[in-house]
Amino acid sequence: MDLERIKEPLMMAFMEDNKKNNGPSHITDLIIITIKSLMPSQKDRGVNIDYRRYVEEIKLWKHYRHGQNPSLMNIVTNIDSYIYWHNRDDTVLLRIIPIVLANEDYSITREEIIKNVLFTTGNMETIIEALLIAKLLHLIIMDEGDVIDSLKREIINLSQVEFMANYQNHFRAPMEDYKGEFSIDFERFKIYALNVLNLSFTRWFESLQDCIRVYRDNIIGNSTIGKCIGASLTKKYGYDANLANCYNSLGTYVYRLRKGRIDPEALKIEKYDLPDVFQFDEGDIFFHSLLNWSKVIKKEETDNEIITYLDTKLGTYKLVR
Repeated sequence: MDLERIKEPLMMAFMEDNKKNNGPSHITDLIIITIKSLMPSQKDRGVNIDYRRYVEEIKLWKHYRHGQNPSLMNIVTNIDSYIYWHNRDDTVLLRIIPIVLANEDYSITREEIIKNVLFTTGNMETIIEALLIAKLLHLIIMDEGDVIDSLKREIINLSQVEFMANYQNHFRAPMEDYKGEFSIDFERFKIYALNVLNLSFTRWFESLQDCIRVYRDNIIGNSTIGKCIGASLTKKYGYDANLANCYNSLGTYVYRLRKGRIDPEALKIEKYDLPDVFQFDEGDIFFHSLLNWSKVIKKEETDNEIITYLDTKLGTYKLVR
C-alpha cells in the first residue's frame, strides 16, 4: 500500500480545516488527539484507541483548544444527557479517518469507530453515518469492488440487539434519558441510510450523500469528508506543501502504524506524570506524559485567567485557565 495513498485523505482533512477556519480548529485538535491515542494491539494486527490516554488528552485540550462544540464541551464537564443523545459532533467524521487508515482489518476498524463516536455523542444519525463513511473509505483504499452493495449489506446487517449487547457499556449518558424510542429510531435511521445508498436522497445523512455523489459521479465534493473521499479516489497528491509540512509526519506515523512498524511498548505510558502546567514559571523545564519535556517560554496572569506558553517537542502550546 502506497504511503501517499494512505496519507492523502488525512492531509486533505487538515488542509480543508485550516482553509475553512483560517487555521486549525477543534476538528484538527481532535484528529491529532486521536492519532496520539492510537495503540497497536498486542493480540492481533490491528490498532486501537488507548482511552486512558484519550481521556487525559481531552482534559488537557480544554486549555489549548482552537474552538469547540457542545458535544466536546459536554464531556469535559458534567455530561448533559440531552446534548449527548441528540447533538451532532462535527469532529466525528474527520477524526475517524486516522482510525480507518491505521487498520487493514475492517472488523477492528468498525469496533473502534463505534466506540470512538460514542465517546462524545450517542446521536443515532452520527453513529450510522460514521460507520458507513468509514467503510466507504476502507473499501476505496483497499480497491475493493461492489462498494455500494457492501455498504448496503453493512447497514442491513447492523443488528440492534448486537449493538446494544456490544456497546451499551460505552454510552456516556443513561439510556433512560434518551428522548424518544431508541429502538424505533435505530431502525428508522437504518431505513434513511438505505434510502441514501439507493440514491433516494433525503434531509438526513447530508455528509454521506455528499460522499456517495463523490464516489458515483467523480466530483470534488462539498463537505470536508467528501473531499477526503475524493482525494482517496483520484490518487492525486496535490496539497499545499508548506502547510502539509506541519502534518506530514502525522500521516507517515499513521502509515507506519498500519504496517505494524511501531512497537506498542514504545508508546505505552506505564505511569502517567501529569503535573499542573500552570504552576510553573517562565524558564521552568518539566516533564509531562502527554507533552514530553516542556519549557515555559512565557506566562501571563490577570485577575481572570492564567496564560502559559509552552515550547514542546510537538511545537508551541498556548494554554489558558
